[in-house]
Amino acid sequence: MKTLLFIPVLFMALHSAAQNQYFDYSSIKPALWVIPKTDTLDYALGNHAGKPALLLKRKFANYKSASIAYPKKLNFKDGIIELDIAAPTGKAGYVGLAFRIRDAHHYETLYFRPGSSGTINAVQYMPEKKLEFNWWDYESEKYQAKATLPLTVWFHVKAVVKGRTLTVFVDNNPKPVMVYNALDPDLKTGSVGFWLGNSASGAYKNLVVKTL
Repeated sequence: MKTLLFIPVLFMALHSAAQNQYFDYSSIKPALWVIPKTDTLDYALGNHAGKPALLLKRKFANYKSASIAYPKKLNFKDGIIELDIAAPTGKAGYVGLAFRIRDAHHYETLYFRPGSSGTINAVQYMPEKKLEFNWWDYESEKYQAKATLPLTVWFHVKAVVKGRTLTVFVDNNPKPVMVYNALDPDLKTGSVGFWLGNSASGAYKNLVVKTL
């Protein structure tokens, strides 16, 4: 009888361990990532504000632009995402993260506008499911939130994704800046990575992902 009881307990423990995985991408190996490098977009493993970082660089402004960089083999559904972000361009910065990434045009994004710090436009959620970044379809305040963000230096982001709920924390504050309860049901799983909007550059480091 003890043996029969042990088997389902062991199965449950193994299943739990498989579900709760930890991925540390603080050291980025470009060969293991999808990182855009085109006539209009480039990247560098450089420095920002004295810290090593992945820098995404846009060569030409385009208000429909949105680009992502992400590890190839990560499959994320629910979990905790943490990273540090900075907007070197300051008021013109649109920087953030993407999750449940299927490809370059299908993902969910959480991005930040340091130039709008303290206003309802500081934090933005939206799903991307078109060839062009259609931010104008998600201008309603229900997709946005207030936050205090530094203009050009690093800030820490923690995003908790569970089912259709996204909870966002900034700079280790225990009070979330956003709780959004209507994540896109069509975007169920995928990778996690960095997001750059219509900005000349974005800086990213210390990406850590824990699946639930």
